[in-house]
Amino acid sequence: MLAFYPENLVWKKEESLMPKGVIRKYPGRIYPGGLKVLYGGTRTGIRLDRPWQLPIRTDPVKCPFCRGEEKVLKTFDNGWLLLENRFTPHSYHKMIIPPSCWSENKLRILGGVKEIEKALFDVCSLISDVNAEMWVQAYVGALAGQNISHLHYHVLAPERFDSTDSSAKQSEALLNVQKNEQALIDLLGNSDKIFLNDYGIKVVIESIFRAGQCFVVSTGGGGLMTQPPDVLAWAFSKTVQAYANAFRSKQGLAPDFQIFFKFLGTSFVYGSYLPILNHQGTTETVGAILSGGPFVHPWTPEETLEALQKVS
Repeated sequence: MLAFYPENLVWKKEESLMPKGVIRKYPGRIYPGGLKVLYGGTRTGIRLDRPWQLPIRTDPVKCPFCRGEEKVLKTFDNGWLLLENRFTPHSYHKMIIPPSCWSENKLRILGGVKEIEKALFDVCSLISDVNAEMWVQAYVGALAGQNISHLHYHVLAPERFDSTDSSAKQSEALLNVQKNEQALIDLLGNSDKIFLNDYGIKVVIESIFRAGQCFVVSTGGGGLMTQPPDVLAWAFSKTVQAYANAFRSKQGLAPDFQIFFKFLGTSFVYGSYLPILNHQGTTETVGAILSGGPFVHPWTPEETLEALQKVS
């Protein structure tokens, strides 16, 4: 490696003091050349000690949803509720919630396959009338961004442009987004790091934004097809449960995590499960985004897959 010596203001070659990791490249729109991820170096190996992770405290007495503080727009046939999100910068932003708070153990697996299925049926019912790009997101645990312990799925239309962007500029930008996104979906579809592959759905371990991340894609239709909610629910339930088992901390907690689905109308584009298993530094939060550097992760997707397979 090169080291800087201020006494003579030159760079000198010296022996490397740490093992060098391997950079992998993924398609992406943050900067030309795509997203780069560096695995290895001194930050290596799966570590289950997470003293910084907090338990999730649920209290229906204090919960604003259980207390009826938010206006209910609709009660779905399965008992789940549709709410308006009053605290959002997005022009379209709804929330879909179960009728009551859950225990921490139930919350950390999204209630299991039947509850995930209820949520996705209601999402598809809602967005079938919208016929536009919609993002569906949920956060479990404070580290993942959950600030109300009552589970809530966000359903929103992404904001990309302001009034100063011409229609031509918007169209060009959207084409670039779609091009890079499809390149990533194609890469995911061809990945050999497969956790699940059945019913037209593939779950692949490709950790881009955090260690342990996985993606869900359709195996047909070029990455875009109408997937029945029960199939998506099966895939996400199996995934969430496997991570809860494989990555349970020494303190006894299943991971905090974020989930993401992208739909065009009712057509499923892709999904992501992103666990919070380690801390990030400025390399990930600034350098990788602004200056073209890599995200740095302490272990590889192969190690994540191996850990999941041991409990499946």
